[in-house]
Amino acid sequence: MSQIDISKNERYVKILKKLVEIYVETGEAVGSRSISKALDTPLSPATVRNVMADLEELGMLCAEHSSSGRKPTEQGWRFFVNTLIETIDISELEGDILTKIMQDSVGKSLESVLEKATDVLSELANCVSLIRVPTVNSEVKHIDFVLLRPGRAIVVIVNENGVVENRLIEVSPDVSASTLEKATNYLNAQLAETSLLEVQKKLQRELNCQKEGIDKIAKDVVDLGLGLISNEIEEENKIIVKGQSNLFSRANEISDLEELFRKLDEKKTLKTLLDKSIDGQGVQIFIGAETKIFELAGCSMIIAPYKNKKKSIVGAIGVIGSSRMSYSRVITLVDYTAKLLSDIV
Repeated sequence: MSQIDISKNERYVKILKKLVEIYVETGEAVGSRSISKALDTPLSPATVRNVMADLEELGMLCAEHSSSGRKPTEQGWRFFVNTLIETIDISELEGDILTKIMQDSVGKSLESVLEKATDVLSELANCVSLIRVPTVNSEVKHIDFVLLRPGRAIVVIVNENGVVENRLIEVSPDVSASTLEKATNYLNAQLAETSLLEVQKKLQRELNCQKEGIDKIAKDVVDLGLGLISNEIEEENKIIVKGQSNLFSRANEISDLEELFRKLDEKKTLKTLLDKSIDGQGVQIFIGAETKIFELAGCSMIIAPYKNKKKSIVGAIGVIGSSRMSYSRVITLVDYTAKLLSDIV
């Protein structure tokens, strides 16, 4: 059959759309009789069967054997996603749950908020969810060194959004509360309206050139703080993954579930995937072999970047699951979660 523009053939579009909707709901290959009964404008099973045969020849549908119903191919899924998806509003319940995550974030560490948001997204989408934790390279409002006991202190970092990060550090037993206060004052005098990365670079230069106004013990504490900042910056590629068990219910729909689990364990692979999404604009959808990262038939990914208060993209969040997902609903969930995160990061 010569190639035709399916989008301009109303009958082809209606039948393909109805087939995908039924397949998403049932998980079973769809026959012509089922489509005939479900169409708003009735068509005979024979007519539907002929159109399905044409769609199969065009690469949009496939059959497990000649007498079975049809399922969408990756090409069929892509046409459906690009052309036929109808946007939906997030449900009141889902909106309340996701909004509560953001409301409960005040005073919590950024990572704990992202953990919770990823967990809830996985549950609502019934997929694996993943998020790239943003670099801590955001503006810092305040840093405190607090002595817990001789030899042990805590560093409290408060960013411009009020998000608090706490880290324990080992200090010399000789370090007193007043020494920590000196280190705190020295650091806070330098970091006003500055990113942690810039603080690190600036203070390292200054401490290497002169140590005026700060004694050696306090300087050692500052160095510990800088080391902590360095460690935080090195962890900017951290990936949180939740809901792997959701894949088991769709195991027969993904070509190689074991390979998918292996890929999910490879943080470098996930980082590459999320980086591709960060470089893009808005929600992105990958189906099967469209991305060289996974190349797994029956697998789809929906990912969206999220921003900080300055409207700069700092991370990405999304889901991975069977291609037989409710795209309208999952796209809405991912997009809504990304926008909520953009309000607090």
